[in-house]
This record gives sequence, C-alpha cells and structure tokens, in this order.
Amino acid sequence: MPARRPSHDTRDALPPSKRQYVAQPMPRFLEFQHARLVAEPPTGRAWLHEIKLDGYRMQVRVERGEAQVFTRRGHDWTHLLPELAEDAAELGFEGVLDGELCFLDEGGKPTFSGLRAAIGRGRTAPLVFFAFDVLWRGDTDLRSFQLKDRKAILAEALADPPSARIRAVAPLPEAAGAGGPALLAAACRLGLEGVVSKRRDSRYLAGRGETWVKAKCRLSQEFVIGGWTQEPGRHFKGLLVGVHEAGALRYVGSLERGFAKTPGLLKRLQALAAEKTPFALESPRKTAEVHWVRPELVAQAEFQEWTASGMIRHASFVGLREDKDASEVVRERAEEAPL
Repeated sequence: MPARRPSHDTRDALPPSKRQYVAQPMPRFLEFQHARLVAEPPTGRAWLHEIKLDGYRMQVRVERGEAQVFTRRGHDWTHLLPELAEDAAELGFEGVLDGELCFLDEGGKPTFSGLRAAIGRGRTAPLVFFAFDVLWRGDTDLRSFQLKDRKAILAEALADPPSARIRAVAPLPEAAGAGGPALLAAACRLGLEGVVSKRRDSRYLAGRGETWVKAKCRLSQEFVIGGWTQEPGRHFKGLLVGVHEAGALRYVGSLERGFAKTPGLLKRLQALAAEKTPFALESPRKTAEVHWVRPELVAQAEFQEWTASGMIRHASFVGLREDKDASEVVRERAEEAPL
C-alpha cells in the first residue's frame, strides 16, 4: 500500500546548513550505535533515560511497502520473523527503525529465555519490536539530527501501528531532580535489566561513544564458550567460558546453572568438539570431565561479581546469543558516568 505522507516534514528538522538538500537512496543496512557500560546513570537535563530491554537488537527497514529485519551483524532475519515484517510493511512509513526484539512474560516483562525459546520453535508471533530510534525516513538520513528530534519523528511514525507488535519506546518520566540513579533503582525493584541513558542533543554515531551509556541492575554479559564439563557416563555439568583480551581468548570461569531451557545445547557443543583448548590465557587443566570446543558459540550469563584475579563467581547461563559473533566478546568494564 502507498506510504502515508507524514505531517511532520523531516527536512524542516535538518541542522542549520547552507548546502542544497540532496535526496539519498536508503542503504540496505546501517551500523548500530551501542551504549557503553557505566556504574551509575548520569544526571541532569541533558540526558534522557529508557528501560534497558532484554532481547535481540534489530533493525527494521521499510521501502515501497516491503519490510526487512536485520540483526546487529546485518544478517537478514525477515524469514524468521514474518509477522513483524508484515506489520512493519503496513506502517505507512518508509525508513529504518532501530530497536529491540523482546518476548514478554505474563507480567509484561522482557525475558531473554522466552525470546530464545520462541525463535527456536518458530513461534514468533508474540514477539514485540520496541523501536527506540529512527535512522532514516524517506530520502532523508536522520542520523545527523539531534536525538530529541529523532524521538519526535519516531513517535509520529508509530502513532498508529497496525498492531501491538511494534511499539515506540518513550523516555522515562523523571521525578523532580531524581535523575538516572533513581530511575535505575526503580527499574531494579521491578526486576528489569537496567537503564540506558542518552544525550538529548546527540547525533547517531556507529560504535560506542560518550553519548549513550547503560547501567545494569545485575552483572551480566556475553561470554565465548570454549568447552563443557561432564564426567564419563554422567549428566552435563557446566560450560567453560572466556573473553577476548589482547588478541587471545582468556578463560574467566564456568557456568553451572540455568541449562534446562536449552535442551539442544549439548548436541551443539558436541558438533564443535576440539582436541585442544581454545583458551590461550588461563586455560583450565584438561581432565576426564573437560571437553574442548571450537570457540564459536556465545553464551549470555548473569553472575555475582568479577574477582580480583579476573574470574566470574556464581554465574548462571541465560541462553545462547545467535545475534553476536564470538570474536566481538570482551569483558565489559563499568566506567564513571559522563557529565
């Protein structure tokens, strides 16, 4: 169906410039901007805050009544998410949306394990795409617009979606003077993952910078799977995991809980079995219960703390990350929040 003509002319929101406007073809895929980890969210009116969603980062591209869905690495998942693509095609919008694909539990809270299960079983109809940014509209590249202007365009673009499968993420309301730390505390009390803070005047810049930061309620990140433990003739025991450091894979500990929701995990590990350890740094000793694998799978995990020696303690497996490449996995270190 033909796209509805927006009442908000995106060309009017362009930053001041004397250059003549030139229409641009919409790219197939745009590199994502990512948030860096901080110990506590920033404060002040220069920042807006959003709930950190526990799901898969996705990009939805709509052109001439057809939609495509891309992962963070640019893989086309349109065929895996047909319901989302169908609804996006009916938005009456042409452009590129940035957001998170989530599965909501009975209480309306995003759960990563539910998302993994839904995609694995091909039951993707209940999944929700939460759009928190718009990068392109029509023939206009919006990445140079300020975030507050992109948010206004996003709200208008998703003002009348064809279903609740596509939703716009609005900034969290702030209590007077409370700022990011109070919002993070509230998110943690609700059992959510954390808060993402963004500068209102920021442009959209690929990679990690100073204008988007995230603060988490509990320690969690991705790890490369380098092996598993299982005594001969006994049940599966746990995963051996690591992170990349100085061009090598460093062993950082094991995951020993949370495997019930991934029944096919052992078969995937066995298909990647290797004779030698993939850990070049701090590799555990080979015993009868230790089995090595090629370092290709990425695990999402939650844990209590990093020890002084760089190991994780009391870690639990959450699920496999099909949307992230093992070569990208490094230790996330919380920094001080920017001013």
